[in-house]
Amino acid sequence: MLVLEAMRIDGQRDIPREMVGNEVNNLSALGSSGGSGGLATAGLGYVSPPTGFSSAGAASLGVGLFLLGGGSAGPVYHYQVAAWVPEELASNPKEASALVRLAWLDAREKYFGGKISKLRHEPAKYADGSGKKYDRLADLAAGNPAPFDAPASAAPAFISAEKAYGPIFLTDPSGELFADASRADKDGMDALAGIARHLPEWMYAYYPGRNWPKDFRPAAIYNKNGNLYFIGK
Repeated sequence: MLVLEAMRIDGQRDIPREMVGNEVNNLSALGSSGGSGGLATAGLGYVSPPTGFSSAGAASLGVGLFLLGGGSAGPVYHYQVAAWVPEELASNPKEASALVRLAWLDAREKYFGGKISKLRHEPAKYADGSGKKYDRLADLAAGNPAPFDAPASAAPAFISAEKAYGPIFLTDPSGELFADASRADKDGMDALAGIARHLPEWMYAYYPGRNWPKDFRPAAIYNKNGNLYFIGK
């Protein structure tokens, strides 16, 4: 199971390693190997994970995909944070959503040393950029996304649980982290990876990448157990 597939995000593919130059000097390239369900993982770049996060585990997170280019619509162009809350941690979708909100707030406070903004957004059933994010225009204006309301179901392969509530998405995580970064005098572009280190293992963050000629950054998936970059060999 791919993380992006589990997030219901598509429209990415690998980019040549040569395109990113110094951005990948600290990355290790995986060779071709069998992943979850026989998935080939050639071309997936990643930062060596801590003990307990095996190469096979990294492989199960999926092959990197890069921006197809143009436009700003669709989940693939947005910062995303998604959670799959293990069933044993919550008794219903509402409790699971509350746990996700609390985990995100706690991680922000830890990364920014308590200097965080007052922005608070509701967890949602759909990712940012999805046309289903809000049921009505009035909900969009009020900042009330469609809530996550599904029962626990079979967890994806990269979640250490039989069943989980998810994916549960944060709403506008980039708005919160850039506001926090401004208050704490930190780099907002780096904040998502830093915050992810303080999130539970069952939460994953997606960075859409930046393809400015003078400031190129590859797309990535962040988790407390390691970062995965969408870079080909």
